[in-house]
Amino acid sequence: MQIINRTPYAMERAVIFDREGRETLMVIIKGSFDFSNGSTRVSDEQAPVNAADQYFGDPVETSIRVATDFLPRRLATGITLNGHAIVRGGKTRQMNVGIRVGSVMQKAVVFGDRTGFKSITSPDLFERMPLTWENAYGGLDNSHDDSKHHDANPANPVGKGFMAKRTKLNLNSIPLPNIENPAQLLNAALDSPAPVGFGPVPPFWKARSQYAGTYDDDWQKNRAPLLPDDFDERFLQAAPAALTCNGFLNGDERCALIGMTEEGRVQFDLNARNPTIGVRFVRKGLRSKPEMESLHFDTDTRQ
Repeated sequence: MQIINRTPYAMERAVIFDREGRETLMVIIKGSFDFSNGSTRVSDEQAPVNAADQYFGDPVETSIRVATDFLPRRLATGITLNGHAIVRGGKTRQMNVGIRVGSVMQKAVVFGDRTGFKSITSPDLFERMPLTWENAYGGLDNSHDDSKHHDANPANPVGKGFMAKRTKLNLNSIPLPNIENPAQLLNAALDSPAPVGFGPVPPFWKARSQYAGTYDDDWQKNRAPLLPDDFDERFLQAAPAALTCNGFLNGDERCALIGMTEEGRVQFDLNARNPTIGVRFVRKGLRSKPEMESLHFDTDTRQ
């Protein structure tokens, strides 16, 4: 078997098993582009294909910076972003950020640091704020002496502001989230707004783990090591729900990033037409037109 890469992009391949145990050739093509206001260009240096999720730190305590590229075929394009909210020309206590790709959009309100519900309306001044799940609503509360009263937010166990029902946390000193949903702002203790984020969702968080399937004794006896019968392909979607497309992007969509660069707002068109994959075996060749399954922005490196 021979795969010839005539694109400027990174490429890897692997043989995987589908849910029925059949060998399947998976070819991954990853293109890196530089963006500026009004234009995109192929990057001189292409980022390698990620073999595994890259976390900011301990996977139990931090979120994913860049998701793995080694995933079977997904159902739709997932959009993720790593970067900062950036204030133009000074400091602020609150600002709006957002991303739009074609018709897909995610907005958020970003606040300076706030500690305790007495200061919920008086955040600190800031110039830059990381747009990570650690700064969104969520978290773990193990403040009670009895572990049976410990609890975590299943949608975002690494965030800020979450309180268990039997919490021992001080309402006037608990760190509050910096990133919030503008349609569901945190107003009081024990509020439980939906977290809003831009980065990849780890596979063991509820948004994905609920689709992983059942790994019980019946699976162990009759299906292992194959995926369980109730495995749902939505488990493979690493992007937040609001940034998961209805189908696949074409690669020429109009993009807008708001509050994430020094300019304040940048707009550009994607220039990422999907290449054709040709696989040459001993006696025959096959061609395939892949879909754009993931789109990742790094607004710090402008790629």
